[in-house]
Amino acid sequence: MSGHRSNKYSLHPSLSGRRQFLLRLSRACAALPLVCADIRSARADYATASTAEPGSLRIALLVCCGSYPDGRNIQPARKNGRDLETALRRQGFEVEVENDLDLPRFTIAINRFRQRMAALPSDGRSIGLIYFCGHGMQVEGHNYLLPSGVSTEDPKAKELSVNLQDQVLAAFPQRYPGLGVAVIDACRDNAEPDNKAGSFNYSTAPPGCIVAFSASAGQVSLSPSDPTKNSFYTGELVKVLNEVDNEVPIADLFELTRLRVEKTMTTHPAAIVRKLAQRPHMTAGQTGIFRLGKTRSATATRTAEDEAYAKQTAALGPGEVKKLAEEFLQNYPNSRYDAQVRVALSGAEDALRALSSRFVRLSASAYQPAGGDELFKEDMRKALRGDKDAAARIAEMYARGRNGVNINPQRGEQWQRYSALLGNAIACYELYWSLAEKGDPDAEFFGPEAIRLGYNPPKGLCGSRKSEKC
Repeated sequence: MSGHRSNKYSLHPSLSGRRQFLLRLSRACAALPLVCADIRSARADYATASTAEPGSLRIALLVCCGSYPDGRNIQPARKNGRDLETALRRQGFEVEVENDLDLPRFTIAINRFRQRMAALPSDGRSIGLIYFCGHGMQVEGHNYLLPSGVSTEDPKAKELSVNLQDQVLAAFPQRYPGLGVAVIDACRDNAEPDNKAGSFNYSTAPPGCIVAFSASAGQVSLSPSDPTKNSFYTGELVKVLNEVDNEVPIADLFELTRLRVEKTMTTHPAAIVRKLAQRPHMTAGQTGIFRLGKTRSATATRTAEDEAYAKQTAALGPGEVKKLAEEFLQNYPNSRYDAQVRVALSGAEDALRALSSRFVRLSASAYQPAGGDELFKEDMRKALRGDKDAAARIAEMYARGRNGVNINPQRGEQWQRYSALLGNAIACYELYWSLAEKGDPDAEFFGPEAIRLGYNPPKGLCGSRKSEKC
C-alpha cells in the first residue's frame, strides 16, 4: 500500500521458574570480561567535535524525490532535505542536496559520492551518509529506490530505479572499523503482483554500515500532505540531530528516533495515523564506535552523574541494565546521557522479552565464553542489550568457529533463536528451514514469524526447497 492520499496525511516511500533463570542469567553476565571501557578508550579518537572542519571527515548526500506520476507526489520531500541539511551541517558534515533526480542524475550523484568516500582516509574516523526520500519497492527480494517521474506501476520500474544493496550500500567502503549510513524514508512496497505480502524487503547491513528505514518491512511511511511540514520520520530525526550537543553513539541516535516515531504514532490524534502506525527499523553491521556531538574534555571532573552512567554502561545482563537505566533516568532527569540511557533501557527490555520466550534456549553458560576476540566480546555486549544483528553475528561465529570461539552448532542455534526473537527476520527464515529439516516443531513458529517481520527471500535463495514462501 502506498501513494498520496487526498486526506490530511499521505503514505510515501517513505513463570517463577523463568524469572529465576533470568536472574541467574543476569548474574552470570558479570563473569563476561568487561570490554566496554577498553573499546571506548581504543575508539576515543573516532569522535570529533560538532565544530569539525566541513568536508574533512564527514560527507552526506541527500536525494529528495517528491515528483511522481499518478498524483503520488511527496509534499514534504524538499523541506526534509533543507532541514536535514541544516542539522547535519551542525554536526560537521559537508552536505550535498539533490532534488527530483531522474535515473541518470541519481546514478551520477551516487558515483560521485562513492569517489569522495574512497578519497577519505581509512583511519576509523570518516563518516558517509546517504539519505533518500521518495518511493521505494521490492522486486524478487531486492530493494529499489525510485527516481522522480517513475511509477511503481511501470513495467520497467526495476530498470528505471536504483538498487539499494548493489548501488547505494556499495558506495561505502565495507570494512571494520568504518561507518557508512543509509537513511531510507520511503514506503516499503512490493511490486510483484503474485506476492501479497507487500514489503520493501528485510535486509542486513554489510560490515561498516548502518541502514535506517523509516518503516519496517511491509509497512507504509506516513507524511503530512503539506510542503511546509516534514515526514514523521525525518522530522523526528532532525529534532534528534539538533538536540545532540554532547557526544552520542550514532546507532543510539537512530534508535532514539525510532522510539520517538513510535510514540508519535501511538498517541497521534488522527485515527489513520494510529491505524497505519509505522515502526522504523535499523540494521547495523560491525562498525566500531562512532559518535556525533562534542567530545567531553579529558580533564573534566567526573561527577556522580558520570559515575552512575559509567556503572550503567558497564552492566552486561539485561536485567541489571534495565534496573540501572531506570534508576539513572529517575535520579538525573534531562541528563547529558539521556539519549544513551533511554536506548539502553529499551534494548534491555527487548532482550528480557526475547529471553522470556520458550523458543529461546540460552543457558547461563552462554554468557561465560571461554574465548573470543575483541569483536566477539563487543557483539556479545551489544546482543545482551537487545541488538538483533549482533546476536546473529555471534550465532554465525559459533556456527563457523570464527573470532576466537570453537565451532559449536548447538550454541550457534541458541544465539540464532535469540536473534530471531529480537526481530531478525533472516535469522527467523534460516531457523525455519534448519528446524524443518530436523523435524523440530518449532519451525512452525519461525516460518510465519519471518513473514510477519517482512522477509521475502529472493527466488535464487530458495534452491530446490519448494515452498509457497519462495
